[in-house]
Amino acid sequence: MGVLYHFFYRIAFLATALIHLWWNDLFKATAIVATACLSSPGQPLIRSIVKLHSLVLMCFVLGFCFKSVSAAPVQEVLQHDPTVLSFDDIKTLDGFGDIPAPYHNLTFEGFYAFDPSDPALEGKISPQDVNCAASKPNALYGTRDNFELKLVEPERKPSLQPSNSNDTFTIHRLKLKPLNMPLGAAKVNLQGVRRCSDGSDGEEVLDWSVDFPAGYHYALDVPVKEFSGKVWDKLETLYMWADFHYNGLELDWEFCVDDMEVEID
Repeated sequence: MGVLYHFFYRIAFLATALIHLWWNDLFKATAIVATACLSSPGQPLIRSIVKLHSLVLMCFVLGFCFKSVSAAPVQEVLQHDPTVLSFDDIKTLDGFGDIPAPYHNLTFEGFYAFDPSDPALEGKISPQDVNCAASKPNALYGTRDNFELKLVEPERKPSLQPSNSNDTFTIHRLKLKPLNMPLGAAKVNLQGVRRCSDGSDGEEVLDWSVDFPAGYHYALDVPVKEFSGKVWDKLETLYMWADFHYNGLELDWEFCVDDMEVEID
């Protein structure tokens, strides 16, 4: 498909250039100038050749300029710059707030915006978790318990997806950590789902996780491509959740996320 695309693009470029030349009578003008260069009486032949060479160079420069300003195969104006989601513009009440739908062209499920420094949360979360908000005041709070009132599937996980079902997105970077002080270990998981690259109807699943040992933690800065070894692009859905592990016991765990660098593809 790529070869055919470039072939037809070059055909279209050549046709457009010829139309411009014909419309402005540049063919006729070029022929007249070339004839004048080669047929001037009393002028040495070498001088006529130099003039003709200069004319050819001028045509080359004009053609190069035309190509530079014409449409390129990949239009930069259609590209989207990555957006860093800090959630600081979301209003919270007593520390928590609903995420608008859509929010920067994304829909969040199983998440709340929360201000860990809100006085209403004093005694409810650890003072060590104020650092959830890498950019103050807000961060993203997630847990599978957020689905308690609308539980459909026992394994439903917090997620985000484009608000337009025809779009996909890329996750470049984010900061995350488990809340409180897990006695054993808390694992924070990322799972991206996208269509198979071979064009089939199946799905390709990308997985990455990180274990936090017992104790309090700073938010971990995660450059997704560097840590996972893959580019997480063309995603239809990104799932995030945390699990608590201790002596064979596995439970859902609260976690926070901030400064998510995402890009609508």
